[in-house]
Amino acid sequence: MILSADEIKRYKDTGLIFPQRVMTTDDAANYLAELEAYEKNSGGPINGKWRYKSHLVFPWFDQLMRHPAILELVRPILGDDLMVWTTHIYPKEPGDGRFISWHQDSAHWGLDSNQVLTVWVALTNATRENGCMRMLPGSHHNGQVEHQDTEDPNNFLTRGQTILNGIDEDQSVWVELKAGEVSIHHVDLFHASTPNRSGQRRVGVAIRYITPAARQTRIDVDYATLVSGEDRFGHFKEEIAPVSTMSSDAIAFHEHVADLQGQIYLTNTDRNSIAGLQDPQRSDTNS
Repeated sequence: MILSADEIKRYKDTGLIFPQRVMTTDDAANYLAELEAYEKNSGGPINGKWRYKSHLVFPWFDQLMRHPAILELVRPILGDDLMVWTTHIYPKEPGDGRFISWHQDSAHWGLDSNQVLTVWVALTNATRENGCMRMLPGSHHNGQVEHQDTEDPNNFLTRGQTILNGIDEDQSVWVELKAGEVSIHHVDLFHASTPNRSGQRRVGVAIRYITPAARQTRIDVDYATLVSGEDRFGHFKEEIAPVSTMSSDAIAFHEHVADLQGQIYLTNTDRNSIAGLQDPQRSDTNS
């Protein structure tokens, strides 16, 4: 699964690599079954706060972010020392009219480094019809650009953060993936997604890899999990891996860390709590 020199160059040039297969469709179905077993027991689709920092309450997700085939894709880009800053679960239900506006991940994460990438793992097929991501190749070379908070109730994003200028949709690509495949994109890459107009559920998960050299600039204390190599910097507190799904200890730790994450996302707004992130109608990025 190690990237070739041409693939690494393509990532540097375009900020995007896809598709890359990291597991079989059966393996993807097993991860999905873990999620859907929780949903069945809890009475409905996963939403709100459990969709971010999800690896803190789901052992299957903690395992997935350490998957050898995924780490082998990330190491040639970021190096051997890797941390996971956060994770997200992204379901789009059949006929869901909500969308993701054009944005950059870097605009609201507060990290001082661009050595940050997302691995988006398809647990079901992701297609144009069911709302796969759209990317603007090469847009990461612009650095971080201005965003505007919007109030569209159909926008999944917590703040409705939207890039004001520089979007040429004719140059965008649809990131279609089959179950068990992943895409990799740069933290500064412009991206969006359309509603799920199909009759099938679309589910993906996002894993945000950073190097230990990165720092959080918006709050004094932040958490991450070392998944490869060493942390020689100590900029992030180490997270606690869950021993079982939604254990009381895992829920308490998630609440603490998620509150900090909410403070990061809501910096420079008139909100000072994670209420918006707990709302099942809101998310944060990369849906």
